[in-house]
Amino acid sequence: MRRVTIFFMCCLLFFIQAQVLPALFHTNWLPNAILTTIVTITLFKGHQTGLISAVIGGGIQDILISNFFGLHIFPYVLIIYALSIVQHRMYEERWYWTCILVAIATVLDGLIRIVMISASGGDISFFAYLWYMVLPTVFWNAFIGAVIHNIMKYTQEREDYIW
Repeated sequence: MRRVTIFFMCCLLFFIQAQVLPALFHTNWLPNAILTTIVTITLFKGHQTGLISAVIGGGIQDILISNFFGLHIFPYVLIIYALSIVQHRMYEERWYWTCILVAIATVLDGLIRIVMISASGGDISFFAYLWYMVLPTVFWNAFIGAVIHNIMKYTQEREDYIW
């Protein structure tokens, strides 16, 4: 039953990222709900679950955008690996820490993608891409991170409840 629930939650997240968010936001302001969910899952469930969700979520994101395959998987895995290193030292289960870490992950994701596109020979302006494509999404990703944090905190409290 739990795997079926996880599968349907992934389908719902895919639908939200592919259909709902593009209808609500302009292309440059489009939040990345998949990255936000991956970061929040890592904070709540640990690095192994985070890395698995990063590979699956990055693959879904690459298929969704139909861009270069690996343009999202690689940054997601690097971000989750870095996050898992510092997670135990600094993370408290407070919503504002989740927002801060999601905002940092959003900026790192953009920077890693800039490096990857430049390394592959793409013509990309560093400051223009950062200003128009990365920074506008930081607020919305942090906001979605707070919402997902509260949902996961509620579900984790129900999982930890013992009669």
